[in-house]
Amino acid sequence: MLKYVIKGPTKGGNNSITVEGSKNCCIPLLASTILFEDSVTLNNVNLCNDVLLTCKLLQDLGSKVEISEKNKSIKVTNRKKHKLIINYNYTSRMRGLVTFLGALLSRYPKSSIQVGKPGGCSLGYRGIGFHLEGFKKLNANHSLKGGYVKISAKNGLLGNTYRFPKPSVTGSANLILSAVFAKNTTTLKNISIEPEVVSLIDFLNNSAKFKFIKFKGKRTIQIKGIKKLIKGSHRVIGDRINAFSYLCVGAITRGKVKVNNINPKHLPKELEVLKKMGCEIKNDNFSISINAQKKLKPVNIITGPWPLLATDNMPILMAVLTTIDGKSTIKETIFSNRYMAAPELVRMGASINIKNNKATIIGVKNLFGAQCISSDLRTTFAIILGAIAAKGSSTIFRVYHGLRGYYQLSNKLKKLGVNIKVIS
Repeated sequence: MLKYVIKGPTKGGNNSITVEGSKNCCIPLLASTILFEDSVTLNNVNLCNDVLLTCKLLQDLGSKVEISEKNKSIKVTNRKKHKLIINYNYTSRMRGLVTFLGALLSRYPKSSIQVGKPGGCSLGYRGIGFHLEGFKKLNANHSLKGGYVKISAKNGLLGNTYRFPKPSVTGSANLILSAVFAKNTTTLKNISIEPEVVSLIDFLNNSAKFKFIKFKGKRTIQIKGIKKLIKGSHRVIGDRINAFSYLCVGAITRGKVKVNNINPKHLPKELEVLKKMGCEIKNDNFSISINAQKKLKPVNIITGPWPLLATDNMPILMAVLTTIDGKSTIKETIFSNRYMAAPELVRMGASINIKNNKATIIGVKNLFGAQCISSDLRTTFAIILGAIAAKGSSTIFRVYHGLRGYYQLSNKLKKLGVNIKVIS
């Protein structure tokens, strides 16, 4: 099994890397290709394992998928009717694939569609009740049998109004996709406004050649159902979570790092927090630079829907805070099991106390190398950060979790000066 051996501590340097397109943007975009009668080309894609798995699913459903690693592009072509069953083998590995439910329902509303209830990272209970309630509002009925959601709209999908009890990124994408061909107008309230959701809306509007999805308030959109989509192309936005991850390499090594291919406006709270910590941040339209050579300060943070600090970025920031003198606190408001990195960081000597959804971190002078096990995507990077700062050698097992979202991870870390060996 693949593992990383990292020898630390890594001293801060002056390095630059380029991140790929957003993994969390690419997956619903790939799901949306189901809606098109011809072809869709996505550029600036992140060819990480989650995206490759999504491409494999599209192929199994009947689409033709052409991947160019050189051009960082994916072309999806539809020439025949898709299969309407998504095996649990897919959805158990990645929760984001549930967005195919909305896309298939939109394209084939009167047919019987079956999708295995989703899995993904072990971050606590993450049901799809919001999604199913929204589909029901659009005239679709579902049942659950043998772990599969079976859904159809025998009389077609009809526009209606649905309000999310709380913002849901995947739920918003799913309901948007399901409403594209619904009769009349669909109004979705309290949606997520993360950059990935807005990017999906932009792509669909541009592909239709007119704006059929419009914002009617900060978190409300109206979707006037259209007849068909033929072709489309889109440049995937830069991956804001990966960008923040590499900026935190600069923070924990007390060095300088420049991250290219990222829109700074997509990380408003994260950059604000880094500045409060004492990091110097500079950016232009397509890059962010961090200088963490001054003494850093503890901070108190809370996660939340965009534009607040992303829950995905929380464990990464937590790792940095373990090395900053003083007391920092984190309140996690999205997932019930987001502190999976804490026990592994504590094995390295970190001082982290967790009570309910709040973590208290007391910065320590030194971390020390240890054997650690990764349990989910962002925990992997948090443990890597701990190993980068630790004295001695650390071995990190189950790093395949990290490769779900980070493309050429070890190569980028080497470019940032990390002493890392990949052992299979």
